[in-house]
Amino acid sequence: MVAKKIKFSKDYVKLGFTFIEKYELQLPEYVICTKVLSNDSMRPNCLERLLKQQHPTLVFKTK
Repeated sequence: MVAKKIKFSKDYVKLGFTFIEKYELQLPEYVICTKVLSNDSMRPNCLERLLKQQHPTLVFKTK
């Protein structure tokens, strides 16, 4: 079974992420520390949780 390829959304920049392309996949990359994550992590709730866990001082409320 082939894993679903999740596409990057411009809203992810608000969470501190951009993306790189590798092996025809878009992978999320932290703007803050340039850490590259797996394609499975490219969901808004996963990205937000990772940001809160790894960089809690940089989390801002956006409402």
